[in-house]
Amino acid sequence: MCKFHKMATKLPSRLLTTWLIISTCTLIILYSKLIPYPKPSPPSPPRPHCNLFAGKWIFDPDHRRRPIYNQTCPFHRNAWNCLRNERDNMEVINSWKWVPEDCKLNEIDPVEFMGVMRGKRIGFVGDSLNENFVVSLLCILRVVDTGAKKWKRKGAWRGAYFPKYDVTVAYHRAVLLAKYEWQSEGDEAQGVYRVDVDTPAKEWADIAGFYDVLIFNTGHWWGYDKFPKESPLAFYQGGKPIVPAPDMLEGLQIVLKNMAAYIQKEFPKTLKFWRLQSPRHFHGGDWNQNGSCLFDKPLENSE
Repeated sequence: MCKFHKMATKLPSRLLTTWLIISTCTLIILYSKLIPYPKPSPPSPPRPHCNLFAGKWIFDPDHRRRPIYNQTCPFHRNAWNCLRNERDNMEVINSWKWVPEDCKLNEIDPVEFMGVMRGKRIGFVGDSLNENFVVSLLCILRVVDTGAKKWKRKGAWRGAYFPKYDVTVAYHRAVLLAKYEWQSEGDEAQGVYRVDVDTPAKEWADIAGFYDVLIFNTGHWWGYDKFPKESPLAFYQGGKPIVPAPDMLEGLQIVLKNMAAYIQKEFPKTLKFWRLQSPRHFHGGDWNQNGSCLFDKPLENSE
């Protein structure tokens, strides 16, 4: 009798629970049908690729600022120190800024840069365009580490070490990138400049594994104004002359192909950049014809 009474008292409770569950689910379904859901918006178009090289120079005197560094920077060549030599129109020159089309280009922050590059080694390889770049970079970084010391790895043209951040920056002068040397033909005054298109210049041939970042460039030396017409370039590959003999432009293309393959093979883990040429902008003659750089505005596209 007692067992039957307990079962009877539990039965209504179970029915009540089941009814509550069913009614709750029913209400949720009905309510959900009454809620107006917004239609999904179409996916936003992808942002355009940030191409820092697509843009234009803007003259903006309102944002003119003095260079981050001053004329006391010890890493300049004296003849190239525009601040110390008081070049004319520096205020005008410093009013130009490069503005990319699809992205924002901030000025370099030496503190942030050094923080990111702490313990790293940065190498530049190429002609005077890279030298100008590295000198400017050294002077900017020195602002946050005045204890920087001149330093040169074997084969480097110039460089510096920043002890506060353990950062090394150096420049290896290799104007053609490939190895080239004077090869006389009997008389010392007669001969050719032999270019081994598949051999890197000795100034940077042994730097594999040393630098974390490498920046390469070449171009301005690939012209007949750099080498006398009576002493042309002779191109060799595998130790033998290339036949038929390529002209200057063809030789440049062969060197670039070989040096790119060498760089990819020898520096697989190094972050690598390639700098293009800037336009020549001498006034009144070329660099070796008493020409001077008197311009204080960028060249037009037609120039």
